[in-house]
Amino acid sequence: MDLRSIYVANGVGVFLLILLCYASRTKILRHNMEDRIYSNMVLGVMLGCVMEALSYALDGRVFPGARTLNYIANTYLFTVNLVLPFILLVYVDLGLYGDTGRVWKHYKPQIAVGAVMLAVTLANLFVPICFTITEDNVYERLPLGNVYYLVILYYCVTSLVLTKRYERENGARAFFNVDMFLVPILIGAGLQFMFYGLSLAWLSAAIGLVGMFMMQQNEMAYVDSLVDTYNRQFMNHILSAWISRGIRFSGVMLDVDRFKDINDRFGHSEGDEALKTVADILKKARRNREWVFRFAGDEFIVLVRTDDPGALEAYMGEVNRALEERNRGASDYAIRLSYGIGSIGDGDIDTFMKAMDGKMYEMKAGHHRAAQASA
Repeated sequence: MDLRSIYVANGVGVFLLILLCYASRTKILRHNMEDRIYSNMVLGVMLGCVMEALSYALDGRVFPGARTLNYIANTYLFTVNLVLPFILLVYVDLGLYGDTGRVWKHYKPQIAVGAVMLAVTLANLFVPICFTITEDNVYERLPLGNVYYLVILYYCVTSLVLTKRYERENGARAFFNVDMFLVPILIGAGLQFMFYGLSLAWLSAAIGLVGMFMMQQNEMAYVDSLVDTYNRQFMNHILSAWISRGIRFSGVMLDVDRFKDINDRFGHSEGDEALKTVADILKKARRNREWVFRFAGDEFIVLVRTDDPGALEAYMGEVNRALEERNRGASDYAIRLSYGIGSIGDGDIDTFMKAMDGKMYEMKAGHHRAAQASA
């Protein structure tokens, strides 16, 4: 067992997390649930790096209090090995669904497994069942200790299944990739499980948290914070990439009819809710990997990688059916959309955008004339 490599690995982990704390200080100041969970994961992993190094440093050393410190360090590591993957699961669920109440409804088995294993960890302080510290202060992992790795795998698989289910129901989110965190952890923990004396699990967790931070930064830069669709900046990147690679695509530009009236009559907060409703409908109507963007104000653009505009006619049929269903149950106001469909064809992006915009305003003018005629 090379203590220097263990100290270096965990020291690098601590250093990475200190840099991460500095880089994410604005997130810490926001005090929302997701950011608090993330900050706690950072602190938990940082202390895990320290405790891992301490447990190896104490192993076989005999002095007053050494065995007690060794028990404390290893008990912390076993505890956090359970808590961290579960906290990650909660973090992923909040990131996808934004509902804290879902945790207690959907993850009762995971909570029960965690509670049992935490009880086992506490009992181990009195009766060695998952690890022991010998009288000469040497750590020994007992067979039950291997179950912790299975529980970690159970939580990680649950997080992966959760994201895949969300993708099937709502489409993939380009910047919410739980693999960024899980893959380093699974590799590091797997190697540490197979080769005792390696110290990679906590460094891997630190690397995973850095990857998660990068993912979060991309979300903040390219996802509209109000309606949770991609924003105009990311749309420009996508269009440039598709044009440079010769990808054919079509698009539809949408606008909420009489949106100003909603704001004037019901207030801007209700206007925001109307935009969220439209965004949810646009996202749930996706069938062919359509990309949904908030373009500006109450305008949205949906892109799909095909030069057949008929694909978006079918998509808009689904959108309109969902809107009609919403409007039938609404007692306050109806939401109507005007839209224009275009294809990149042989033109450039500017021509493509103007074509969609022109068709959308033709439809909007027609809606306005029909409303005047029926008044």
